[in-house]
Formats: sequence, C-alpha cells, structure tokens
Amino acid sequence: MIKFILIFQESLKSVLSYRLRSFLSILSIALGIIGVTLVVGAVNGAYQKAGQILSMFGPDSVLVFGGTQKNQATGFRTKTLTFEDLYAVRDAFPTAYILVPMSARGDIRVSYKGNYVKTFVVGSTEGYSKSWTWDIYEGSDFSKEDVDKAVRKCLLGSYVKDQLFFDEDPIGKYIYINNFACQVSGVLEERGISNFGVNINDRVIIPITVLSKFITSDYKYITAMRIRFEDVENLNNRIEELRQFLRYRHNLGDGKDDDFTIVGPGDILKFFVAIGGALIAFLTIITLITVSVGGFVMANLFLISVTERTKEIGIRRALGATKRDIFLQFIFEFFIITLLGAIVGFFLGSAMAKIISSFKVFEVVVSLNIFFISIIISGALALIFGVAPAKKASEINPITAIRS
Repeated sequence: MIKFILIFQESLKSVLSYRLRSFLSILSIALGIIGVTLVVGAVNGAYQKAGQILSMFGPDSVLVFGGTQKNQATGFRTKTLTFEDLYAVRDAFPTAYILVPMSARGDIRVSYKGNYVKTFVVGSTEGYSKSWTWDIYEGSDFSKEDVDKAVRKCLLGSYVKDQLFFDEDPIGKYIYINNFACQVSGVLEERGISNFGVNINDRVIIPITVLSKFITSDYKYITAMRIRFEDVENLNNRIEELRQFLRYRHNLGDGKDDDFTIVGPGDILKFFVAIGGALIAFLTIITLITVSVGGFVMANLFLISVTERTKEIGIRRALGATKRDIFLQFIFEFFIITLLGAIVGFFLGSAMAKIISSFKVFEVVVSLNIFFISIIISGALALIFGVAPAKKASEINPITAIRS
C-alpha cells in the first residue's frame, strides 16, 4: 500500500511538473466531458419537457382538430369540424364531462392605454380553463350566459397581462382587441412552459361567440374541440368510438381518409419517445466522437512525453523502480489528468447548460448523475488510452535511456 502511495505521489509530481502537457491533456478531456454533460442534460430536459406537456395535456383528454395531419404539417387546417359536430358528440358521449370548442386567430393587436401586443386570441366557452386544468389566479371565468349572449369579456394569459398592465390590477378594466372593447374578467395562472420558443402564456381567451361576431364572422366551423372523459381506463376505446362517430357524421365511406385529426396522450407520448430516441442516438454519436478525439489527443501527448522523459525513466529504473512501477506511474498520471478533465468539463458543461436554458428555447437539465457518468467515462479513457503510453514507458531499457 505504501508503495502505491509513493508511486501516486510521483505521478502527481509529474503532472504538476509538466504543466503545459497536463493543461492540454486536461483541456482535451474536458471538451469531451462538456459534450457528455450537454448531451445527457439535453436528454433529461427533453424527457422533463415531455412529462410537463403530458401532465398539461391530461391523461383523460382528447383534442380533435379539423383537417388531416398532412394539412397541419403544411400549416393549413381544413374547416371540417362544426358546432353541430360538437353538439352531436356531447349528446353521444355521456362520459365526456368536459367538452369545449376552440377557434383561434394569431397576430391580433390587443391594447390597453398606450401599451399593445400582437397576440393569439382563442375563442372558447366557459369551460376552457377547466378543460386544460389551467387555474385562474386573478378574477373569474366568463359564464355560460356571457357565451350565449356574446358578452365582451376575456381572460388574459400572464404574459399579455404583464405587457399591458405591468403592476396595475387588470380585473374589470377594458382592453381593445383590434377595434372592439373587451372587459378583463380574469388572468390565467402562468404555466411556465414554452414549447420550441412559443410562449403559451401569450394569449387572450374570449367567448367563441364574440370571436365569431367581431373577428372571424364564422358561425359554422370551429378549429378544434377539447374533450375530457370520465373513464380514463377506456380512453383508447373512446377515441376509436369518437373517430367512427365523426367519420359517420362526415359521410366518409370505406377507403376515404379522416378529414379530422384526433390527438390523445398516447400520441404525444409516441411523438416524444420517437424524438427522444433520435436525439439520444444523434447526440451519443457526437459525444463518442468528441470523447474519443479527446482520449486520442491525450494518448499522443503522453507518447510524446514518454520520449521526452526517457532519461528520467532510465534513472528511476536504475534506482530500483520495476517495469510495473513505471507502468503504474503513467497510468496514475493518466487517471489524475482524466479525473481533473472530468471535473473541469462537468462544471463548464453545467455553466453552458444554464446559458442555453436561459434562452427558454430548450431546457438542459444537469444532475449529479451526470457528474458520476463523467467520472466513469474519465476512468474508462484512462484505461483505454493510457495503457499504450504506460506500456511503452515501462519497456524502455534503463541503460539505453540513461545514455540518451
């Protein structure tokens, strides 16, 4: 044990003596570990985001859009869902305890006094916030009577409230949506989830009758309907029943594609599993390349170092050091440098993760597990790339080395 300690001390002394080589070696490993930290953090962030979105969507919920997935991919939604479809679904599915229509328009000017924003205006009914489990933390929801009579009331997303009112109480105040006045009845709780740079708190909710009357002039079609079912365990069956029901209402015979799209929790999960798998595969390849390059650079630096330290090795052998002692010294040096590289890389990677996350586009979640992964990788690098230089050093002939 004492001999191992002495060899380790000699290794540490060598690391401190050859500062430039040690610095370059630590840097090469640190760059690889930065990649590992960001990759694992990005995967953690992706799955955390998936969990948040699934929770927000709801395990008992279904979203039905007009048009097909192909239409939606091109940014165009065919008008196929109607208010009549909504009423028919309500009558046919008694386990649907929440059923709300939704229509929306983007880039709508909303103003209060001298302040204004261009935002997303959603027309719905009094059940909108409940359908998304989205609490109203100030004021109250508009009522069924407000919807039926097209009363100009609205709910503000927290972002819109902050942009228009700052610290002023918005409840009861009138804002202008395009050119018509609308009274603020409540403010939605901040969700804190932005998907791919889209702030979901940047919206205004108004009765769908008000949207039809003052913005769209469309009293027949809706963009989507949001449904929540009581019997969660039978949700997949309900989705298939809903699909067949809408196909029947839309007169879609055999061989005809759906002219609507139904999205359930399972579809969202499949999407994130597919995205997560592709992300893991891509980032793992990049990380392996980065780490391998770091280890290769370090191995070459050590091979050069062995040549430069030939005389030192010869003297140590002449003073009684065995081949095993020399081999262990270089392996220990490799372990020390890779460990330092792992620590430096982890902290630099964590700092970069915070910077990336601050842009609110993509969350990089760094945990202590990543640190342990970094340590394991550094140990593996020491074993994989350190053996060749250590073996070369241990096999140097002491007599030839001293003469050189």
